[in-house]
Amino acid sequence: MTGVSEEAVLAIDMGGTKVAVASVGGEVIRDRRQIATPRTGKGADLVQAIVREIGPVPATRRIAVATTGVVREGCLTALNPSTLPIEDDFPLAAAIKEATGVEPLVINDAQAAAWAEYRYGAGRGCRTFAFVTISTGIGAGIVTEGRLLIGQAGLAGHVGHVVAVRSGPPCGCGRRGCLETLASGTAIGRRGSEVLGRPVTAPEVFAEATGGNAEASALLDDAAGHLANAFADLTAVCDLDVIAIGGGVGLAPGFLDRVRRAMLDLPPTFRRPLTLAQAGADAGLLGAAALVSA
Repeated sequence: MTGVSEEAVLAIDMGGTKVAVASVGGEVIRDRRQIATPRTGKGADLVQAIVREIGPVPATRRIAVATTGVVREGCLTALNPSTLPIEDDFPLAAAIKEATGVEPLVINDAQAAAWAEYRYGAGRGCRTFAFVTISTGIGAGIVTEGRLLIGQAGLAGHVGHVVAVRSGPPCGCGRRGCLETLASGTAIGRRGSEVLGRPVTAPEVFAEATGGNAEASALLDDAAGHLANAFADLTAVCDLDVIAIGGGVGLAPGFLDRVRRAMLDLPPTFRRPLTLAQAGADAGLLGAAALVSA
């Protein structure tokens, strides 16, 4: 990466389809680039691809990694292997340190993005705040009293794997009826294909709804209803001040209003202000860099 100051953090954001790398200082992102995520199921291949992209790293450089999945003591496990195929408990931090000579901070991507929103975006000034990303899957990060919740096993915030319908579709995590199986972009595409009678993606379902297709619109309202109930559950547990949503589905035109309407069916005690995320698509990079700099 050229033109990178040694004071800036080398930030990496690993998702199921892409890996982004950049130099991050505060809210400023420079030299951003991305590659396709190797989906061989081998963590070593993923690390090798990252190292090829970032090149030599000075020993004084800080590295921060945000990744999908559950991170525990630097080891990565895919809660839903269909999102990121990798060996269970893969020693990601150790592998990156071995390849670069620098020990990285490794954290879940939704947790990192929540910290970015808390520091720089929709969560500023909140005592208790949740960021929920609704995209291929569903994840979340929670900040309470200025502290990011991670948990002893790194599981905090995985709201996509709370059960919304006990007899619902099987989830890659091993449970049934998880929120992710009913309201994620993957779920919307799957359910839309069933309803519309042809293979469609989530963006195509949104396009159909915008064009006046009542079945597509009802499907999106159903997804919004499941999310509203999950937000009520989060509020009951954490007494949230504000909830911000992001991701391809969360930021899709009109979807915020659908979820807000669904929340009106909740008792007032469980309603909280709902807004769009503000830190941008690279919130994971920003949050991870801010955490390693703290």
